[in-house]
Amino acid sequence: MSDAYGFLAPIYQPLSRLVFGRDLIYANQAFLEGNTGKKILIIGGGDGEAYRHFGKNLEGEFWDLSPRMIQLATNSLKDSGLTLWVGAWKGTGEFGRVYLPFVLDTMPDEEIAQLIRQLKICLPNHGEVIISDFFEPGDFWQKMTQRAMIAFFKVMASHRRKNLPDIHAILQLEGFELIREKCWRKGWIRAQVWRVM
Repeated sequence: MSDAYGFLAPIYQPLSRLVFGRDLIYANQAFLEGNTGKKILIIGGGDGEAYRHFGKNLEGEFWDLSPRMIQLATNSLKDSGLTLWVGAWKGTGEFGRVYLPFVLDTMPDEEIAQLIRQLKICLPNHGEVIISDFFEPGDFWQKMTQRAMIAFFKVMASHRRKNLPDIHAILQLEGFELIREKCWRKGWIRAQVWRVM
């Protein structure tokens, strides 16, 4: 299996903190409360660093495409009840909550819609999808930083997008409603809770 993020795995956290401080970690942690007794699914969880201190309250599945990221996550999540898997989520299981941490901005719109449809089948009534991601930048410097980031990840990790997805439009079209949101950097970084309508 090709590991597009393998080279970046050891430097991802230092690089992220250099540019964003701890805002990306905070976004990934924003809605981790209330998971005791729930089976959760984390897709694209990377090195698992954001979930380290919540590990004892987390049970379910953790997926990432990068074998190197999963190696790091194994250490970060050693005290959790999560089963770690390398590869693309298989589209099976039943979960109370699904977490998509900074993963939708790496996928074409058609793949996002397909993933959301698969998730909807695996969520019982009132199941929730928690998204942390980048949204439209709020000022000139954010726009320039975003362009530089996309260019960097295109070269270093075969990033497939030239822009950001319209997450609101895709999830609403697939029958989800936004029920909670937290924002950082003037709304450029957001964590959102979406519930099946």
